[in-house]
Amino acid sequence: MERSATQAIKVTNQIWTLGNFLSISRILVLPILIWLHQANNYQPSIELKIIVIYILASDFLDGYASRALNQVSELGKWLDPLADKVCATVLFAYVWVIGLVPDWLFGFIVVRDLAILAGSYFILQKRGKVAMSVMAGKIAVNILALYWLTIIFLPDMTELSLVFKYASVAMLVYSSLIYLKRMRDILGGANYQ
Repeated sequence: MERSATQAIKVTNQIWTLGNFLSISRILVLPILIWLHQANNYQPSIELKIIVIYILASDFLDGYASRALNQVSELGKWLDPLADKVCATVLFAYVWVIGLVPDWLFGFIVVRDLAILAGSYFILQKRGKVAMSVMAGKIAVNILALYWLTIIFLPDMTELSLVFKYASVAMLVYSSLIYLKRMRDILGGANYQ
């Protein structure tokens, strides 16, 4: 069923939804991914590739399933971006620990994500519900994922890695500004989902 651009998405208080399951499962496979990479002497294996594909697919499918099944939930609006942030933080902490990502970039990712989570919590406390993620944030996370994929699966392609690194930084900064503007608008009384 397609929605028109003006049709509102009904948000429920459901907890056990397919989208929420996919978001949680994305977090739960992270230790397996890290173990597989270490167990294979820091080289990509087919099993590692399968888990990465699952993480990427579940990131798309959680929101799609929630909308398609009319299961968009208040928990899911919090859980999906939390799962994104946990995945990004854990995966970048891992590549930072093994020396593949500079300190400044890892620090920037962590501070930005904590600020967004704090802002979401503040909005929840002031307005009673969490705001949905913005597209700029999803794009930023996807470019960041491309950077991570490049340094893990294509370590010899340093130029491509640099392109994704700085594209990630640019999009992370831009999406942070969008989140700040939206927070200001919501706290000023704007309607939101």
